[in-house]
Amino acid sequence: MSRERPDDPRRVSRIIHVASGREWRGGQHQVLLLARGLHRHGIDTTVVTGAGTALAGRLQAAGAAVEAVDWTVGLDPRVAIRLAGLLSRDTIVHAHDSHSHALADLVTRLRPASLVVSRRVAVRVRRRRRYRRADALIAISRAVRQRLLDAGVDPGRIHVIPDAIDPDDVSSNDTGGTSAPRSADLPLIVCVAALTREKGIDILLDSAALVRAANPRVRWQVIGEGPERGTLEAQRHRLGLEAVVELSGAGASAATAFRDATIAVQPSRSEGLGSAVLQALALGIPVIATDAGGLPDAIGHGGGLLVPAESPVELARAVQRLLSDRSERERLGADGRVAAGYFSLEKLVERTVDVYRSIAHFRDS
Repeated sequence: MSRERPDDPRRVSRIIHVASGREWRGGQHQVLLLARGLHRHGIDTTVVTGAGTALAGRLQAAGAAVEAVDWTVGLDPRVAIRLAGLLSRDTIVHAHDSHSHALADLVTRLRPASLVVSRRVAVRVRRRRRYRRADALIAISRAVRQRLLDAGVDPGRIHVIPDAIDPDDVSSNDTGGTSAPRSADLPLIVCVAALTREKGIDILLDSAALVRAANPRVRWQVIGEGPERGTLEAQRHRLGLEAVVELSGAGASAATAFRDATIAVQPSRSEGLGSAVLQALALGIPVIATDAGGLPDAIGHGGGLLVPAESPVELARAVQRLLSDRSERERLGADGRVAAGYFSLEKLVERTVDVYRSIAHFRDS
């Protein structure tokens, strides 16, 4: 079925977000922020997501409209039926992950609605036709945009909109514009990331071993969970780092995790943008990140250093450089707070509404 074009005279009055993620990760956090922001601006917004998920619970607590559905497989027919029942010609469906995209693509080919798709990963696009059918695509970084272009997506349909920083996290953890709240004699290096191969935690462990040789007082904390935990714990044991590197669970928010950090690191092999990096910037924590994917976009406005991906030696050198230079840490922390303004929630909402307007006469208040 062919979609109605942007010059169609209809006016869109409702946004249906679809998000399938069962875990609480950066993508789910961004859906929460966007839904909250749209709701506060009086835009009719509903999120279809899995029943019992952290996202469903937090949306309900925020007063956002939620359709919580039992969702056990990607193309779950129960979700498709529920979503189809919500659609009409004055609706835009906004899919936020691959499972949601597949389901929304199917339903919007059968029911009259426009489709916006957010893509968060800087890896090769596999379902090229599916992406080409979308009315508009949101890439969270230039690296993600390039992957869409490589897949043959019309560049006019691609909009680069970075993630937003949670204003509640920043305001509740405001340290008055200073970085490195810990004693210089007890530095803490913090990484907030899932324990998956693309996040490069194995590289972090190798770097920690190198830094320990020069500064045995440095401690590292990794906040996150994932399928690589067993492998990473074995590597930590092999390197004798049990007292040096803590592999914490995923319970703490990024802002809470960074409360005592001297430096934030992101050693990723692949990264769409790096929402945890944005939180560190907003809190005045200097960042060291690899040059993978969208991380150059995340710190392109200031606040951090880039190192080559897959290089424990370069990561260790950058950590030692900042630990030895408090003035540089403070300068980067101050720069990061300024740069964080580019990633405000207001800008996320404004930029996203502009995308909705690009495909329909969008009615907001």
